[in-house]
Amino acid sequence: MTEGTPVGEDSASDALPEGAVDVVVIGGGGAGLNGALMLARSRRSVVVIDSGSPRNAPAEAVHGLLALDGTPPSEVLRRGREQVRQYGGRVVHDEVVSAEPAAPSADGDLRFSVTLADGRSITARRILVATGLTDVLPEVPGLAEHWGHSVVHCPYCHGWEVRDEPIGVLATGPASIG
Repeated sequence: MTEGTPVGEDSASDALPEGAVDVVVIGGGGAGLNGALMLARSRRSVVVIDSGSPRNAPAEAVHGLLALDGTPPSEVLRRGREQVRQYGGRVVHDEVVSAEPAAPSADGDLRFSVTLADGRSITARRILVATGLTDVLPEVPGLAEHWGHSVVHCPYCHGWEVRDEPIGVLATGPASIG
């Protein structure tokens, strides 16, 4: 997967709207799409900026998500994008390189200017940052290749799938024991 290429079957990127929008959501994973969905359903103009690199991309399935348990992450994202678009939201595949205060509107409402990696920019009344986490793996041979499959990071997300199997715990710090 290359930067800016979305995970999921729908690779279409929407056009940036002209003028200011109510909210730019930085992050096109589950949290960002859910925030965008609620904003769009509230009749807010919303644009999701999706860099195409969700944390759970290596996993075979999402677990513990009501009504979607066992669904591949790419399918959850595809459905989420579809639902955001259903209410008028837009999903743009790019990466945010900066977000800075912009001149207020004529009525004094604050504004932000969000610049994308390809040089385009968009103005928003508000910004929702939902960039999630990035796993920084220790340099252990084979770990990255097996990440999300036979090497899992969360007993709540993947415990059922590895139940009754021998396990090993790679502890990288004091919090690892917990």
